[in-house]
Amino acid sequence: MFARLRNDQIPMRLCEVPAEVRHGPIFDGVIVPLGYQEGLTQPLFAADGRYVGMLNMSTTTHTPFPTTSVTALALLADVVGAAIDPCRGIAVPADQEESVVIVTASGTVHPVTGPATTHPFVPGSAGIELAWAVAASGRPSDHLLLDSDVVYRTRMQAARSGGTLVAYRRVDPPRGLTPRELVVLALLPQGGSNANLATELRVEPSTVATHIERILRKLHVPNRTAAAATAARWGLTVNYHNSGPACAGMQKDNDSVAHSFLRDQA
Repeated sequence: MFARLRNDQIPMRLCEVPAEVRHGPIFDGVIVPLGYQEGLTQPLFAADGRYVGMLNMSTTTHTPFPTTSVTALALLADVVGAAIDPCRGIAVPADQEESVVIVTASGTVHPVTGPATTHPFVPGSAGIELAWAVAASGRPSDHLLLDSDVVYRTRMQAARSGGTLVAYRRVDPPRGLTPRELVVLALLPQGGSNANLATELRVEPSTVATHIERILRKLHVPNRTAAAATAARWGLTVNYHNSGPACAGMQKDNDSVAHSFLRDQA
């Protein structure tokens, strides 16, 4: 039924629904219990063709909707679709390598456009926490998100729906940094010593010192303060999963993939 509505993009009368498909959550949980005898369903699309929802009109009488109502609904569909489009007024990227999703207040992720790729915004992740923070503040935010050994460049801004519009794409690690070096770099803005970072990551301080030495060399910066500023400017965030509130995208728990990165020395 949905496939037909989405493909045809025209209203469908309830009386037109074949008897063999009159079942499922909508029929069993809404239409039959509420005693609806007739109705109209119209798919809604944004101006660029994205599906954004469905408009339903129902009645408990047996009188069918007149043709004028069907025509009016079809003519209004574009206006209603544009009005409820959560991306209205926001430039959806045309970059074919960039995907766009909406992260809702409940953490559900809805694809908007772009290639169907695995995304890093899973329940309990730092990526979800970042999206929520953008929705709460209303301020756009850019990040480099390290998810295991994959780096994503993300752009986030609040959506009209109350969620967060997130454009993301896979990128090469910046400046030739390895995933384990990016984990250490992401921690530097916290200002901890090598011993503090080693405790947090459950590695030896000498391991942290070695990574920081390589980080400074690759970034061409003189000290860890400059490296920390670079991490902050990039919005570098490790996508820890099962995290609580992540003010900097970092979690204090030590059960993350960062540990395996740092133990597995090159």
